This record gives sequence, C-alpha cells and structure tokens, in this order.
Amino acid sequence: MADAASTAASTAAANPTVADQAAHGAVTHTFGGQPFGRMMIHLGHSTNELWMAVKTMVADAVKAPGMRHQAATLLTNNGDLGSAGWVLFCLAAMLVVALLGAAIVFWLAGPERRRLAQIPVDRAGKGVLLGLEGLVLDLLPPAAFLIGSGLLYNLCFTAHGLIFPATDVFQGFANAFIQSTTVGWAAFIILSQPFAADRPNLRMVPIDDAEAHRARATLARIVAVAMGPYLVAEGLYFLWFGDGLPHLIIITTSFVVGYMCLRALHKLRPHLTGFARYWHSLAVLSVFGLGATWVLGVLLLPLPPFDRVLGTLIVLAAMPAFDSMIALALRQVKARLLRRTAAQQMIFVPGEEGEPLQAVARTASSQQGTDEQIRATDAFTDVLHYAASWVLLIAAGAFLARLWSFDFIRILGARDARTFVGVLFDAGITLLIGWYVWRLFETGLAVALSREVNGPGSRASTVQPLLRSIGMIVIAVVALMWAFSVLGLNIGPLLASAGVVGIAIGFGAQTLVKDLFSGAFFLIEDVFRIGDYIEAGTAKGTVEKITFRTVALRHQNGPLHFVPYGSLGSVRNNSRDWVIDKFEIPLPIDVESEQVRRIVKRIGLEMLEHEELAPFIMSPLKAKLYRIQPGAKIFRCKVQTPPGKQFEVRTEAYRRIELAFAEANIPFASNIQSSVVVHAGQPAAAEPLQPVEEVRAAE
Repeated sequence: MADAASTAASTAAANPTVADQAAHGAVTHTFGGQPFGRMMIHLGHSTNELWMAVKTMVADAVKAPGMRHQAATLLTNNGDLGSAGWVLFCLAAMLVVALLGAAIVFWLAGPERRRLAQIPVDRAGKGVLLGLEGLVLDLLPPAAFLIGSGLLYNLCFTAHGLIFPATDVFQGFANAFIQSTTVGWAAFIILSQPFAADRPNLRMVPIDDAEAHRARATLARIVAVAMGPYLVAEGLYFLWFGDGLPHLIIITTSFVVGYMCLRALHKLRPHLTGFARYWHSLAVLSVFGLGATWVLGVLLLPLPPFDRVLGTLIVLAAMPAFDSMIALALRQVKARLLRRTAAQQMIFVPGEEGEPLQAVARTASSQQGTDEQIRATDAFTDVLHYAASWVLLIAAGAFLARLWSFDFIRILGARDARTFVGVLFDAGITLLIGWYVWRLFETGLAVALSREVNGPGSRASTVQPLLRSIGMIVIAVVALMWAFSVLGLNIGPLLASAGVVGIAIGFGAQTLVKDLFSGAFFLIEDVFRIGDYIEAGTAKGTVEKITFRTVALRHQNGPLHFVPYGSLGSVRNNSRDWVIDKFEIPLPIDVESEQVRRIVKRIGLEMLEHEELAPFIMSPLKAKLYRIQPGAKIFRCKVQTPPGKQFEVRTEAYRRIELAFAEANIPFASNIQSSVVVHAGQPAAAEPLQPVEEVRAAE
C-alpha cells in the first residue's frame, strides 16, 4: 500500500495537470460539485498568483537604484548627446514651448466660451449641440499641445534636428510623456464637464458657481496627483529601471488617488439631489471597482488596464450629460402638458326675460396652468425622470461591470438556468417596474383630472381617490403575481381561487354590485363632486365623502346622511356652473319705476368695479318692475354668480340698495295692506267694477 501511495505521489509530482485534476476532484467532491467549489479553486490560484507578483515587484524595485548609470547611458547614447541633465532640460524646454502655444489657443477661444455661457438652453437638442461645442472648445488646448509637441520634436530631435538626434530610449520616453500628458489633460476636461464652472447654463450637476469652481479645483488636484507619479513611473520604465519600481509607484499612487476621490465625493454628496445622488453612489462604487481592477491589472497584466480607466471615466462623465438631456426633454413635455389648447366647455347662460337659455363655449385662456395642474405636472415629470434615471443607472452599472470583467451573466445564470441570485434580481426588477407603473398611473391620473376646466380641484378630489385605489389594487396584484411567477411559484391556483370568489360575490351581493356600478357611472359622468350641494330623493346636502358604495351628504342643519348609490335615483346638483339669485324689493306705489331701475343698475356696475366682489359676479345686478299690488310696487332684482357666492353678493346688494334709496328719499313700502271704502249713498248699480286685486285686498 505504501508503494502504491508513493507511486501516486510520484505520478502527481511528475504531471502537475494530474495533480490539479486530483485537487479539483477533491474540492468538487467536498462541495457537492457546486459552482462554489470551482470558485474557491479559482480564488486560491488567483491569490497565489497575486502574492507571487507582489514578491517579484518588491524584489525588482529594490534593484532599481543600481540602474541609474545604465539609464543615463541609454538616454544620452553613452554621453554623445551630453549629460542626462542637459537632455532632460531640452525635453522640458520643448514641452514648455508647447504649453505656451496651448495657452495662446485657450486665450483665443475665450470670447467663444463666454458667448456660449450666455445662450439659454431650452431644448434637449440645443443643449446637446451647445455641450458638444463647449467640449470641442475645451479640447482645443490639449490638441494644440499635442500638435505643437510633435512639430517641435521633429524640428529639434530627429536625425537632422536642430539640437541633437534622439536615441530610441529618449524617443520612447518623450513620446510617452507627451501622449500621457495629453490624455490626462483631456480626461480632466471630460470629467469637469458636469460642473462647467464657466458655463452655468451647461452645468449638469445642480450646484452653484462657487461649488462648481471648488469641484473643478478638486478634480484638477486629483488628476495632477494621478498623472505626476504616473509620468515618473513611465519615465523610469522607458529608462530601463525595470518593472518593479514603476509598478510600486503606480500602485501607491492609486491608493492615494482613490482616497482623494472618496473624500471629494463625500464632500459633494450634501449638495446633490435627484439623479445626482444615484450618480454619486455609482461613482463611489467605481472608485473601488476601478481601483481593484487597476491594481490587479498592473500586477498581473503586461500593460496597465488603460481601457478600463478610460471607459469608466467616459461612463461617469456621460451619465450627467444624458441626465441633463432627459431633464430638458421632460421640461418640454411639461410645457406641452401645461399648454391649454382648445380646452372648451359648453355652459348655458340665461338670456333676457322670457328668452330661453343660450349655449356658450367657455375656453380656458391661461397659458401657465392652474396651481393644481402645475403641481400635478411636476409630480408626473419627476416620476418620468426617476424612471429614466433608473434605466440609465442600470445600463451604466452593467457596462461598468462588463468593463471590470465582473461577469454578471455567470452570477445571474443563463436564461434557461437562472441562479438564486438571478431569480431574486428578476423579481426585484419586476417589483421596481410595478412600482413605477403605479407612480406613473397615479401622477398621470392627477394630470388628466387637473386639466378639467370647471373645478379642477373638486374633480380631482372626487374621482382621484377611488381611481387611485382601484389602480393600486390592480397594479399591485399584477406585479405580485408576476414576481411570484418569476420566483418559480405556481400562481394557477391563486387565479382559480380569485375567479371562484368573484363569482360567489357576484351572485350573493346583487345590491352591492348595483351600488358599485351606479356609483361608477355617477362618477364617470361627473354627476356630483365633493363640495357640491345635491338633492336626491329624500336626501339633500353637501357631498362630504365618497366611498365605493355610498355618498355622505351633510345637511345644512348638521346631520350626515350616508346614501347608497343605488338609492340616489334622480340627482339635482345645485353647485354647477352658475346660479341666478332673485330677490324682491317692495316700494311705494307712487315711486318712479325708471328711477328705481337706473339706481339698481348703477349699483350693479359699482359692484363690478369692486376688487373683492367682481370675481363673484358673472352678470351684473339688474332690477325690473315685477308686479303691482295694492299700496306697493314689487321690483325683482337678479344677479348671476358662481354657486355658493350668491348669498355674499345678495347681502352686499341689500346694503348698497338701502343706502342708495335713502339718499334718493325713496322709502320701502309698508307691510300694512290697503283697504277700499264703499260709500252707502250711491246706488249699487252705479258702482264701478273693482279690480280683482282690490277686492281681495278689501276682503
């Protein structure tokens, strides 16, 4: 047996693949052949490989100081070009001249940048064009630096250059320095676009000017700290100092830059709202994700993962840009919703005495919308914005995960074989979709009801609670059923049970069904609203509350009547459109009728000029002689007002009429009825016929 064991050991030692397979089989057996076992094996191999890379890096970095003479020899072609200091000074001078050229380009583009800062952004397309134009202007200086450096290099350091012909080491060192500086400069410009310190109209992050300048300065420090050591490390690499010291410098700088980014994001968070908070969370996650992939790439890959860095920076810079475009588009949607185009309603107004009612189309002339409509539209566009932000956030997260080699597909599972995490993810997405469908339904319903011309607040407060409850129940049930189905639960029995319960309710509660259907039609046809005074059968009062089955009417004396919809029958609504208030004034028989009519008409015109009364008067106060009775003339006054305002207008009309008649010495008629005296000396046959009114008065 010992011989067999030694034979197996020798075979495993001679064939590492066999040993790995044996270890893999042991771990797989331990974990039941689950993916967790394979993950642990992969983690162990990766950890061992990482540790070996760290040891190699440190060992190589220790040897770097002894390579200075070799680096100087390679840089100066064994001293033919001069000293190492002279060569580096010439390169620095060339870069300074190129920077001066870039500064001149920046100065020349200043007026155009100031012009862009004064252009208002009112459309998404316009914002995109202005943003691209501003980005091109900002990228002109680094482009000028790159072009100028290339021209100066060819002028000074080629085979026939003015200063000296560059060695291969100098050429690689200079080109890497120029390219890295240009890329770092461009990256800073792209990342600073959301703040737009000098162009507030194109700023994608909602902060003020001072905060934008501070954010831009912080970003500049981060980029400088990141690029300075990297340029040094790159120079050491091209000067043949080995890989250890450059990698050590880059990794150390990565930790410092990560700390600076997290600190800057922590200070920025209190100033962010809405989508900017989502962007902040993803930016914090990107610092950790990008830091881990960058360090691992430096240690384990031939070249640092520049594509991941640039891709992450582009995603983080593009997200606020897309959010700004969404906000501009939603601003146009809001303007369209608030625009009251062709919003007409037919109402009937009274004509003159004896004439029928006349139909008139009343149009809403407001271009800004009512307060209720503005609030409802703001809520609707906010929900749209949040929903679009979630889509943008999920898309950016998936792209970054793929960029960082974080395999979401393997974690979630394939379409036909979802893992437990994938099933939970699908259920969460389902519930999230259901939530935003409900929010869109709720806010869209508020917008639709707020566009009612006549009484938007009352209409919304009447119908919205019921429709909101129905919509919430339907959407919640559908979303939960969908989530249960995604989780693998069989929802067939639940649907069958719901059908049976519905049939039982339909047969056993016919009166309830009648009330529900009657109430639905009452509300759909807008027969009454909360706050209306209605009369239905023996019940009358102000509509105070509406439920699924009953309407609560508050009588003017205080009692609250709960009337089922099925028992309402014919409904008389006293609170719609307008009311005609009529009252009578008794005056002496000898008063001049035309004088009374003119006085009342003048009072009506004066009331129309009153600041508080004018909004409540739809047709001015008028008076006409209504009838004549013994000892008095009865004048009838009428005024048209909105429902419920007639009492206030009538009280003020009484007060003004009393004062005006007192100034004109017109007394009110006495309440004592007149009598007719018949003299006995006259023959009965000769007596004239008396009017019927006088006979009734004598009686």
